[in-house]
Amino acid sequence: SSSSSSSSSRRRASSHRATTTTPRVCGGDTTTDANQQKPSKTSSSSLITRRALLAGVATAAPAADAAVRWTADGLDTDRAFFHAFPPIWEPYFGWGERRTVTRPIVDGIIWSLEQEQALDVLAMNVRTTVVKLAADGSLVVFSPQAPTGEFFRAIDALGPVSHVVLPTYALEHKVYLPAFCRRYPNARVWVADGIWSVPIDLPLPLLGIDPSSGGVLKRAEDRGADDVAPPWADEIDYKVLRVDSAGANPYVEAVFLHAASKTLIVTDLVLSIPATPPEVISRERLLNLAPNDPADAPAADTEENLKIGWAKASLVVSFLGPSRQSQIKGGAYDGKLKWEPGFEASFEKISDRLIPSPILRTLVFSKGKGPTRRFVNEVCDDWGGEFETIAPAHYDAPVRGDCASLRAAFAFIDDPGEDGLGLTTPGAELPAEDMGVLLQVNDVLEKIGLGKGTEL
Repeated sequence: SSSSSSSSSRRRASSHRATTTTPRVCGGDTTTDANQQKPSKTSSSSLITRRALLAGVATAAPAADAAVRWTADGLDTDRAFFHAFPPIWEPYFGWGERRTVTRPIVDGIIWSLEQEQALDVLAMNVRTTVVKLAADGSLVVFSPQAPTGEFFRAIDALGPVSHVVLPTYALEHKVYLPAFCRRYPNARVWVADGIWSVPIDLPLPLLGIDPSSGGVLKRAEDRGADDVAPPWADEIDYKVLRVDSAGANPYVEAVFLHAASKTLIVTDLVLSIPATPPEVISRERLLNLAPNDPADAPAADTEENLKIGWAKASLVVSFLGPSRQSQIKGGAYDGKLKWEPGFEASFEKISDRLIPSPILRTLVFSKGKGPTRRFVNEVCDDWGGEFETIAPAHYDAPVRGDCASLRAAFAFIDDPGEDGLGLTTPGAELPAEDMGVLLQVNDVLEKIGLGKGTEL
């Protein structure tokens, strides 16, 4: 009934609070842009554990100058943008080009704006999720992507922007926020508590991110009496996961419940890899990856070859070094990927299912079983009957998913099975033959004192 719905909204608003001060413009008085920071020296362990592994694309990088573009010549001006901060995807520096594909997740209420995040032949889609508030028709924008004319025009077509949310620390979800703030200076900024940066953990305003216009989204146990709820809390509830035992810095992610549409909005907590490639992924890229031998690339432009290229890209992004893939050493194809038959079975085991990323599962959630378990239980206890679909920031969305499917995806935490990793645990299965590189990375991190994990 409308009465019970209103009561539920009031409970959410009163129980979920965020630190705020007097509202200011989106970017505040900050002039430093995260995209304009110069690279500096940092420890290899910090780069490995966060910028490379957790982003999920760190294999077979091309020569550095292959993705450095000094001018915008030849680029579609509506899809071009300039990138000065060195990420681990293309462009490493300079001008880049990204297409934006807009799709409804819930008609008239929630939308997906997707772009391609790529490294050489490897690619995945990355999503900005936009929610229209029923109260005033304005927009809440989660994790804005590359600041192209096409992207901004898609946003403007949906309505006026009132709020922008940074739900996690991961570079691909936060690096474009300053540019978004310059485009929408009156939007209020909300960030998950515990956001950090590498190579130096700078205050957020020095990264071009000023939450004084909005606030910091805190875990329930960290909220104080003076904290106040964000204006959208009546419609969008939130919870924050923090895992401190997975490395030098915490894993932080806020997730959101849009109760009216029964939609759970997440960033990296879970994903579902579709069997067919998302529309935004470059056909050329997939056709170059489709042949088992790179000497035979590109493959013929057929739907079947596109699916093959997508399966291979998804396996490398998921496992870093799947068992049926190896890198060629020497010769004309040095560094390129060569494949053996059998990868299809591995892809079938991870596609069209709700799962945590195998990288995050191995290097984060398995290291912080206690906080991860408590978080999943909290989501299910408080929101168990309130969501039927899930909208992750990568791969497919919306995905059919409820509390039961979320618990199943994390069943490896309490049921590690005979292998100790839960690779055969119902609902949480992963292809054991593809876990070798991830487990080697895990061993290296533990030897250097990172990510030993805790059961607390």
